[in-house]
Amino acid sequence: MNHIDFTLILSSALTPITLISGVGLLLLTMSARYDHTTARVRQLLHADEMTGGTDPHLAEAIELIFHRAELLRKAILFVVLSAACAGLLVLTSTLGAIFDLDLDTAKHVFLLASVAMIVISTAYFSLEVGTSLKALGISVHH
Repeated sequence: MNHIDFTLILSSALTPITLISGVGLLLLTMSARYDHTTARVRQLLHADEMTGGTDPHLAEAIELIFHRAELLRKAILFVVLSAACAGLLVLTSTLGAIFDLDLDTAKHVFLLASVAMIVISTAYFSLEVGTSLKALGISVHH
């Protein structure tokens, strides 16, 4: 393999690798929010246990934050699937360049799947942010 072939292989893999980096940052942000929501649910459950479960505002806050955790779990799932599709795109691009195969259809499918998963993940993440604002409103008005 000469220098030109390696450059071609490297350049065909760089865009999906950049996509994986961006998805990784999204995953990091979502994981931090998920960790915060699960810790907060545990705190509120402990507080609810201490009060005997008589505070309806506390019960509503627990439900909203638990719902946030569910939305984040779905968002994280789709962002991880997006990274997997981007990884398959890197693999397909590399194999196509090394073995001189026409894998354009597979590359297009993996790219579209990766972007679609990011869009779905972003939709779930947006729903979580809206739910977070609703939970904050309960805290402010309580």
